[in-house]
Amino acid sequence: MRTEEVPQDPSFYQGHRRVCFAVDKDERYVVAESAGWEVERVVTEQALLDLEAQVEDTRQRVRAGELAPLAYHLATHQFTPKLCAQHVGMATWRVKRHLKPAVFARLSPKILQRYAHCLDLVPADLAHVPDHATRVFLEQPADPPPGKQGASA
Repeated sequence: MRTEEVPQDPSFYQGHRRVCFAVDKDERYVVAESAGWEVERVVTEQALLDLEAQVEDTRQRVRAGELAPLAYHLATHQFTPKLCAQHVGMATWRVKRHLKPAVFARLSPKILQRYAHCLDLVPADLAHVPDHATRVFLEQPADPPPGKQGASA
């Protein structure tokens, strides 16, 4: 793409710009700034809607008693058990075990503090999830993609 063709569409950058490469008039690759690209915005929004759906699924499973509240908080921070384990300094199998409601209910304040610190929460908040679906990654979604009409996120 040529430097004069670099997209400048509204995007998720909220007034910021990103760097991309383009070809200048001398046929050399140069760094060019972009305000965004409509296609990129649509794809990013779809990915974020999918993440919202995953978080909502996890929230419902926590409310149903299938998972511990820790699972919801990991989902909202896009943490896997392995990544969380690395951050809190424990084995992955222990984090996975703590995702079971009965095990989570017996965790010591010291372990809860480690999770809370990792997730930037207060320990008391770890035991709670919202009663209703909430937005985590998007403030307000645009029109739902085709075939997703009526789906709650």
